[in-house]
Amino acid sequence: MGTWRLPDTQPMTAAENMALDETLLELKSEGKTPNTIRFLQFSPRSVLVGYHQSVAEEIRKGYCERENIEINRRITGGGAIFFDENQLGWEVICDKAFFNVHLPTRRLFKTLCSPVTTSLSLFGIQAEFRPPNDIEIEGRKISGTGGTDAKNAFLFQGTMLVDFDVDTMLRALRIPVEKLKAKEIDSIRERVTCLNWELGYTPLLWDIKSAIKHGFEKGLGIRLVPGEMTSDERLFFKKKRPHYRSRQWIDAVNPRFQKRDAVQSAYKAEAGMIRFTLVVNLPQKRLKDIYITGDFLSFPSRALYDLEAALRGSPLDRTHLHGIVRSFFDEKRITIPGLGFHEFVVPLDQALEKIKIADFGLSLEHCNLISVANGSFQTIIQKKPSVLLLPYCAKHTDCDLRYHKGCKMCGEDGCTMGPAWTLGLKDRMKVLSIISFEDLWTELQKMKKSGVPAYIGCCCQPFFAKHMEDFKKAGLPGILLDIDNTTCYDLDQAREAYAGKFESQTRVNLELLGTVLKAAFG
Repeated sequence: MGTWRLPDTQPMTAAENMALDETLLELKSEGKTPNTIRFLQFSPRSVLVGYHQSVAEEIRKGYCERENIEINRRITGGGAIFFDENQLGWEVICDKAFFNVHLPTRRLFKTLCSPVTTSLSLFGIQAEFRPPNDIEIEGRKISGTGGTDAKNAFLFQGTMLVDFDVDTMLRALRIPVEKLKAKEIDSIRERVTCLNWELGYTPLLWDIKSAIKHGFEKGLGIRLVPGEMTSDERLFFKKKRPHYRSRQWIDAVNPRFQKRDAVQSAYKAEAGMIRFTLVVNLPQKRLKDIYITGDFLSFPSRALYDLEAALRGSPLDRTHLHGIVRSFFDEKRITIPGLGFHEFVVPLDQALEKIKIADFGLSLEHCNLISVANGSFQTIIQKKPSVLLLPYCAKHTDCDLRYHKGCKMCGEDGCTMGPAWTLGLKDRMKVLSIISFEDLWTELQKMKKSGVPAYIGCCCQPFFAKHMEDFKKAGLPGILLDIDNTTCYDLDQAREAYAGKFESQTRVNLELLGTVLKAAFG
């Protein structure tokens, strides 16, 4: 039985915890420090984006600054997390040779999560590993894990949700709707749990640490003994702290572009969510810049930056771009556990399809607000869509027809429903107000049965992302246009909207609708 070190690291700032992570990993990779398991705690409370994530995309920065929540970036991949004083993290820093692997595998993640499920069983809680890297209790996440490597060493880390402030987390993080859809839920509150919720009380921190210690000793066949940081570690740690406090580190992933020059697309795979942002030179049909972000894990950590560099300046040609990406996967220059080439390029292909819409005279900014189902923009336009679907939430909140199918086209200030309705009628389209998800599904089925060739609809992009598979399943070609203003997804009221009970008002993007109708009907 091997002996590993268990240092007693007290609560630290986010920057200090990140600096210590790099310290332990780098010196382990150089053989200057023992195999180690450590607990980490944060004070003050913090939000941490994953290594490949953008603070602007994942964090509500204004809220965090007002509430004195520290913002930082992890050295590991994965998604953004909220870490207050009630959470406990754990880390494994060791030689790769201990697990006899060079790159992480699903089996390795399961091996490293099993000790935590063992520790939970000591509290009478039955938990299980959920691929690719979560620990769940009856479908609710209580621990997530991630990792990174350096030469011959790994660092794996996870969280233990002890007592959870859901409301603060929802306000601090921008929870991607694609992630919620993948778990088949409407609220993050149904997706997580914590020790307090499961037990009805909060165990003592010492008892939780003791249980996790027991789990790792049993699961890895090791003995953990207390140990302090070495002199090399203390020196390295001191040197690294300023870097992890810097904007250079915190904003290391910071896509910068003008909306008029860029298109974006996102795809939620089992291994994580992938976002592609393509900044293009449209006249020259070239890729000026590219940003690939998301909550996935990749090895080595900098491989994604190398891939972006290889893609920059390329022609906007699907085959050419696929060839570059495929070479990185085939030559093992990048490894993403649980994710292969074909899934990785899905959002790339979606973004390229958006760029093609510009051939119809639309600006890239408008192209970025368009999604399609069951066909390309070109093929759907050629079918001459005959139905226009508009969301009830675009009507005034006090409109007596808000929850009805029709519209009086009364011309009241601030209501875009009437003008949108008029635009549709002008092009001899049948116009309907959709009042719930069930109503939408019913209308799509009726339209298909009656021989409607295609339709145009207006909905927020989060709604389309959440119900993309439903739109495909309906089997009817459609063009979906994004709407303006705060939507039910911004207000965490998706369930109310689903049932036709959303009480705020949105706006149809009349300029976008008019441009698309012109492309369709001249």
